[in-house]
Amino acid sequence: MAIKSKARHDLTLRSIKREIAAGRDVAYWLDKAYTHLDSGLLTEDDIAEVEALAQAYYNALDAEDKANAEEITQ
Repeated sequence: MAIKSKARHDLTLRSIKREIAAGRDVAYWLDKAYTHLDSGLLTEDDIAEVEALAQAYYNALDAEDKANAEEITQ
């Protein structure tokens, strides 16, 4: 059973958010966040924060892909 302490919660959430913000294996860290939600370590509000970061990351990738595609067609 996971230890449900405020310090562990804060460190886990901070680590996941940092990895996603840096663009390191976003899908893995998003899945890890859901695992922690299932175990009760993270809350729905925490997941909303993580999902927002992941969405911003993927939106940036999409924008970059679109810009590259437009550059190629010109």
